[in-house]
Amino acid sequence: MSGISIYPQEVNSFQTSDGETLYFTRQGEGRAIVLLYGGPGLNAKLMRHWSDTLSDQFECILFDQRGTGLSEKVKINKGSINLKRAVEDLEDLRKHLNLEKMTLCGFSWGGALSQAYAANHPDNTEKIVLVSSMGPDMSLYPAFVDNIAMRRYPNELDPEGFWRNHPNKVDGQVKRIILDFLPYFFNHKLGYDVLVKLIQSDSFHQQTALLMNDDLFKNYDLNKTLPNYHGDCIIIKPRQDVIPAESAFKIKELLPQTEILNIEQCGHFPDLEKPEEFFKKLRVALN
Repeated sequence: MSGISIYPQEVNSFQTSDGETLYFTRQGEGRAIVLLYGGPGLNAKLMRHWSDTLSDQFECILFDQRGTGLSEKVKINKGSINLKRAVEDLEDLRKHLNLEKMTLCGFSWGGALSQAYAANHPDNTEKIVLVSSMGPDMSLYPAFVDNIAMRRYPNELDPEGFWRNHPNKVDGQVKRIILDFLPYFFNHKLGYDVLVKLIQSDSFHQQTALLMNDDLFKNYDLNKTLPNYHGDCIIIKPRQDVIPAESAFKIKELLPQTEILNIEQCGHFPDLEKPEEFFKKLRVALN
């Protein structure tokens, strides 16, 4: 991966309007970019190479979302882990950073959260850059699940079943995560190699994921509110993403100003499969 900076990382915290302490890491100099990772429930440290790469040009704010990473020591319940609260956490972060408007760069679920923030706080949003993002609602979730099933190689089925029968073993949990995510890659061999290095058993916060997903199926529908946002929207869309391509087009229907940048022969994780092309496109999108 080219262009790695040597800017130091600085861990900071802030108080939310409901009294929780959440954490973020600052790195680099320049215009502030808030980076939001996917899941929900995945640890933001999996996005650390984004801030390493971009910090020569931007001040990267790598946010540990409520219930994950450094921000995991909070109340974990329906009242605390939900879409509305996640949006307000971002607004609390904006106020703490003393930013008039925020630029959000969200990956996967982080793209959905970026859209939700822009829909609810359009005047406080400068730009949203959506990478492998969910659409503006949950209507394409069944197609997403079908795409994952279709892209699972036959030799991955039996090991998956074996490790699912050993839920209490840490090694089993790691291997299940790897097998779960292999269909997200265009190149499964590359996917296995990078996932073995990146995924750890503490990367995924299951209860946070379950609570947020449950709330999303009830409350995630931005079709009426997202058009309130009139700022820039750029989508970086891998051609072979398991998230249906229609997701990007549904966003563009609501935000005609949206620009879509495609990456060929690439699955859900362009930062891992096509890093040079991806970060080149991302720099263009953020500028």
